Amino acid sequence: MRKKLSLILLAGSIFALMVATPQVTPVSALQMEYFPLAPGNYNIFNSTNDQGTWMTKRYVGNEWEFLGGPYGVFTVYWCEAHMMPGETNYTWKNQMWLSKTSDTLVWWGFEDENAKITASSGLNYVTEPVTAGAIHSGSTTGTLILKASETSMPGVPFSANYTIEAIESVTVPAGTFDDCIRIHEEEITPDGAVSFWVWYAPNIGAVQYHYPDQEDRWDRLVDYGVDLENDPWDSWFMPSVPSIMMIATVVGALLIAVIAIVVVIHKRR
Repeated sequence: MRKKLSLILLAGSIFALMVATPQVTPVSALQMEYFPLAPGNYNIFNSTNDQGTWMTKRYVGNEWEFLGGPYGVFTVYWCEAHMMPGETNYTWKNQMWLSKTSDTLVWWGFEDENAKITASSGLNYVTEPVTAGAIHSGSTTGTLILKASETSMPGVPFSANYTIEAIESVTVPAGTFDDCIRIHEEEITPDGAVSFWVWYAPNIGAVQYHYPDQEDRWDRLVDYGVDLENDPWDSWFMPSVPSIMMIATVVGALLIAVIAIVVVIHKRR
């Protein structure tokens, strides 16, 4: 009986070690056409509204973060900066935390000069391959930090609907882009409801924005720089770290339990 139990424990340990071994995912399964997120990627827009015009730069920051610690989720910063007429440098305005699964872009939070909110669970934004009419709806809660008063408010609700309304060609100053997805974003935030549209082109990212509630603001692409070879989810080990650490921790706990059981059995002989 003791020998049989030992064999069962040994088999369980071998299986646990096999599960803990990182599995190589085919690169093609990780590539999302519409959201290249290599650090340093940028899209530059001419922005206009009823009050005037300026330049807007959206870019992937060179830093990244594990939200929730090493067992959390690997994210990059998608930042927005403005350069007003007469200025020569861009000024940071806000950023979002973004991650990917094998086929889905996920939103994790937002920060500007006044506040910061990071979500307890991510909201799915777009899943590929894309289809017109596809909708992601979801809600989450987050910790809201008001920077002026350094107030921290946990459990603040945030919900959104992300709808791919069409797949179409878009012409902007940077050129004509085919197979763009037009996404209607409807969000309920601590500041109220927000509704706007974004167009994304394959292997380019965002090419146009329309914010009716911001004095009919339009952002139209004029220039971009996209590295398709250094997307973290295609070529980096880091996005796999949280999963590997969790598996390794579970396996380690199992091995300790197995060793403890074997020691107890040995002492009872």
